Amino acid sequence: MGAGARWYVKKAARRSVALGSFASGSMLARNLGAKAPRLRAITYHRFGDVPADPYCVSPAVFAEQMRWLAERRLCVSLGDVQGFVAGQKQLPPNAVLVTIDDGCQSLFSEALPILRDYHVPAVAFVSAGLIGASTISTDHPEPYATWDELAQLRDAGVEIGSHAFDHRSLGRMDAAAARDQAVRSRALISERLGLPTRSFAYPFGTHADFDAATDQLLADAGYQIAFNSLHGTIRPGMPMISLPRVKIEGGEGMVMFRLACSGAMDAWRVVDDLLWRVQQSRSETRA
Repeated sequence: MGAGARWYVKKAARRSVALGSFASGSMLARNLGAKAPRLRAITYHRFGDVPADPYCVSPAVFAEQMRWLAERRLCVSLGDVQGFVAGQKQLPPNAVLVTIDDGCQSLFSEALPILRDYHVPAVAFVSAGLIGASTISTDHPEPYATWDELAQLRDAGVEIGSHAFDHRSLGRMDAAAARDQAVRSRALISERLGLPTRSFAYPFGTHADFDAATDQLLADAGYQIAFNSLHGTIRPGMPMISLPRVKIEGGEGMVMFRLACSGAMDAWRVVDDLLWRVQQSRSETRA
């Protein structure tokens, strides 16, 4: 299947899950049945007008999304999330934490002005060993932000977290290498930006990229809170060192965004789990 066909299949699948969750009433039932308010961490990567790239969201669309969140006072900070998970802070129903992975240059050039305009707190997860790199590849079609640009993001209120040292899967390496990725990244970000680094987002973040052992080594390295890429809501009492997030993709309108922020994409967790089982089955077959 070509890239274009995969794009349309993925979009159709995401719309089906979101609209199906809404139409069936399961989204409403989950929200009404929740014993405590829920929040969602939403994930972005790059910003620009690039067709058929799920990792790239148009700046105009991003601005509309941030305006929608700001007008409804749904935006929360990383500190709010920590207090909420610890059971020490109440947040509005369906509150949203904005997170942006990788530290691409468009984080600074495109996203920062919009975040600033709408006073939206956000967390940018960056790979410390790649900051300032200009190498462009098919998998990473834009340069990384510089340390100076990250400092300006910090000064504007965007928290800078770690995305490992050079964006490799912690779950696919031995414990010593994974610990090195976590420790070196945290130390360098803290040194260059002058603030302790308390948060981490797993590169890729699928079932194959983290487990209980990597969660523990993050805690041992000094991280207070960490996120994976499995879909779902964040609730009080969850393990703070491995929280789910909901991916926001390019090529989708405001209806999909509002549904995702309200819980319609929580059901995509079934897809996350299914893909993991398929990968495990293939590995066992090869063995």
